[in-house]
Amino acid sequence: MTAIPGDQDVPALILICDHCGRAHNGQSEAATKWQSLWEEAVSAGWHGLDRPVGPHFCFRCAD
Repeated sequence: MTAIPGDQDVPALILICDHCGRAHNGQSEAATKWQSLWEEAVSAGWHGLDRPVGPHFCFRCAD
């Protein structure tokens, strides 16, 4: 599973790159919902399947 609960804020989700382990933390309160976190990540250059189990790749590993 590559979308995990946050350390400090358990309802918040963190997205983990399946290749390098880079993390993407949501910037809005809406990031407690998977679809909102994924939309933020995609606009930051992330690629992958739009489901929590991935795979997901950060902007550097997506190429």
